Amino acid sequence: METAVQRTLRLKMLRLLENPFEDFEDGRYFIPVTQIARIYQEIRQRWFGQETGLVLIDGEPGSGKSSLARFLAGGHLPSPLALAVAPHTTNRLLKLINDGLGLPRVKEEKARRARLANFLATQYAGLVVDMADQRLTPAMGHLLAELSQQTTVVVTGYEIFNHPWDAWGVSGAGRYLLNPWDYDTLVFVIEEITRRAGRVMGALFTPEALERLYVLSQGNPRETLRLARRALDALLEDGGPTVEAWMVE
Repeated sequence: METAVQRTLRLKMLRLLENPFEDFEDGRYFIPVTQIARIYQEIRQRWFGQETGLVLIDGEPGSGKSSLARFLAGGHLPSPLALAVAPHTTNRLLKLINDGLGLPRVKEEKARRARLANFLATQYAGLVVDMADQRLTPAMGHLLAELSQQTTVVVTGYEIFNHPWDAWGVSGAGRYLLNPWDYDTLVFVIEEITRRAGRVMGALFTPEALERLYVLSQGNPRETLRLARRALDALLEDGGPTVEAWMVE
């Protein structure tokens, strides 16, 4: 039978395996992946400095683009932040941004565009657009180019680099490509999540389990965390003290 301590550890680990990033009320944050931490810090510095421009974040499916977008938009900054997820038209993109900034609601695209322009003319705000599985249209590209002249706009999406940003009026966009985790990074993330969940005695995943986790996931962050969650469930069913290699599948 699962003890209260085991249940607490399991629930904390499952939460952290859903999103290993953590943001604190006093402005501190924790990101267990060096590349992501650097990107996060550099973008926040742009927002703190109220800079303008476009930042593109690309990567294979499952590389952590959407997680990073949500984390960026949820950070603590002096300026407002807005997140738009999976917009499929310019009007939808404007609606999501305006709602995120708390602007009065209107339905017409022209009115939404005017209200956002008026807001940004007097108030700096960081904007994050996660394309998810939506296709970026030329009209949305032109809109993002316009907005990037007033603030720093972060756009995440698969093959987002491949669009004709220069033709859409963007020059010198910042570009970050999210890479798969190497073995050492994977091990650090899993061990750090375990530690933060409250385990203090010994490793939860055996070396063999970590090696199998890396082989099966190929370092893809989403797949790594998914396999780790399944392995944790298998551990609880088995009742043993550690995650073994056979539990990772």
